[in-house]
Amino acid sequence: MTTTFQLSLTPQTAQLHDLQTGALWATIEAGPQTMTELHFGRSPLGAGALERAIEWTEDRIQQARIHIPAGSRLVSDEADIRELGELAGLQGDSPLLYVDAVEQLFSRLVLQAFGRSAQQQNLPDSPRVFATVVLLREMLHHLHFEHIQLGSQGQPT
Repeated sequence: MTTTFQLSLTPQTAQLHDLQTGALWATIEAGPQTMTELHFGRSPLGAGALERAIEWTEDRIQQARIHIPAGSRLVSDEADIRELGELAGLQGDSPLLYVDAVEQLFSRLVLQAFGRSAQQQNLPDSPRVFATVVLLREMLHHLHFEHIQLGSQGQPT
């Protein structure tokens, strides 16, 4: 049986709940507000702040000691995650935001941090968007999810 996890964000944490049972599976002490305050409090985004945010997030994921069963799915109806889907050009009721699309958003963020992106390619100048991109990228990578389904239904894709 495939386990589906619901990602929810609080200002200070990212939480994974088993969608079938509703049980809290894991808490990562890395929420968008905390990351913003620690790393992205000043605009424009700097490359050093971005690197520190990545390392900080990786450390919190490792500290949480999360074991995700192989083949598990990730879903979220969080507004911040939906915004990333929109920035990636996704549409529909329950679109899938794949790792590659998150990596492309991250690459745009890096180019923006170095002042090398075309203005029309820039992400919104929002520390919360920066924090959400970093958090989702690191979670997908370190917890081995192929994608995140945008929507709370958790229906098979």
